[in-house]
Amino acid sequence: MTLFDQGWRHKCAKIGLWRLLGLVLLTTAVFLVAAYWSWIEAQARAVVVLSSVIETPVLTPTVKIVTEEPQVQDTLLADMPTLIAKPGGEGPWPALLFVNGATPEGRMHPEVQNLARGLARAGYLVVVPDLPGLRNGEITEETVSSTLEAARATANLSDARDGRVGLIGVSTGATLALVTAENPDMRDRISAVVGIAPYTDIRTVLNIATTGYYWDGKRYVPYEADPFLSYVVARSLVANVPCETDREELRSELKDINRLDPNPLAGLRARPTTGDLCPEAQRIVKLLANEDPERFDELYMELPTKVREGLDKLSPLAAGEHIVAPVELASAPHDNYFPASESSALASIVPNGQVTITNALDHAEPDPSLDDVPAFSSFDGFVVRSLRETR
Repeated sequence: MTLFDQGWRHKCAKIGLWRLLGLVLLTTAVFLVAAYWSWIEAQARAVVVLSSVIETPVLTPTVKIVTEEPQVQDTLLADMPTLIAKPGGEGPWPALLFVNGATPEGRMHPEVQNLARGLARAGYLVVVPDLPGLRNGEITEETVSSTLEAARATANLSDARDGRVGLIGVSTGATLALVTAENPDMRDRISAVVGIAPYTDIRTVLNIATTGYYWDGKRYVPYEADPFLSYVVARSLVANVPCETDREELRSELKDINRLDPNPLAGLRARPTTGDLCPEAQRIVKLLANEDPERFDELYMELPTKVREGLDKLSPLAAGEHIVAPVELASAPHDNYFPASESSALASIVPNGQVTITNALDHAEPDPSLDDVPAFSSFDGFVVRSLRETR
């Protein structure tokens, strides 16, 4: 064998080694892409959604160019005025029911419209109903039952993939989504529940709204909430007054209060609770007028049984273990309305739940800052996981 032959064989061996190494690297890359493709795809969809709700000078117009314009229509679904946003092309698609918070604009709120369109651009069929009472700040049993009907109607749409629906809610809407996911008739048809800034125990909300405190399991903790919470609590409780004449009288009094009033309970606290009101209405007014957290439990237990049972249905914490779908919740460290502990308490009992506490939220709205990269990163992770679960 010549020196040339030895060199040639050595060179071929080196080439074979590099080819083998390249094949290994290629195989590894393919494996990693396959293993993490759902995450990669979810991150791409997250970019589309976030660019729709967070206006950026370059990304937002770029996403609009590279994605198809959604098909948006206003219609009736389950007898409720409803916005439906569909991706371009043909379905079926993964369906999402978006449950709004207490806002007078309802489905027409600009940020809700942007979110619905962004989700549709990302490949989702999005349904946004105006649930009874929400636009007026009144949350009742009818609001709860209508959320269930909207979820069922969404899952039954011909364009809804596999007859399933994901639930997305903000603020009180997140709470309604969680309550809906507990229902035995629907829970197996729900792909995931995604909530931003929910409350999970109605007693915590009522206590904060009336006294400025809540029980954390050991002591009463002061909590400063936006006065709008007291406005919604007052309207919701008054809507539950069983005697019609007194209910309408109290409603009339509340109509004169601006929803941005800094002290919306002042009128109820000043009015007499005896004489002109039926006993059931008196008990509700006494609870709303109370400012002593030590008396809250006593006054809550004195509410009419039917009213208390209706309020208890607005507490996802009472039956959270019945939720079988994955649950993703996010809250700000100090929310304007509900303590972050409300989300953590529920996540601790649902079979598959996760909570993200991030400064990138201002109650129900994303509020990212370039100076706080970790906060935005954690919020992005929440969005990516949520979109992956609802697919």
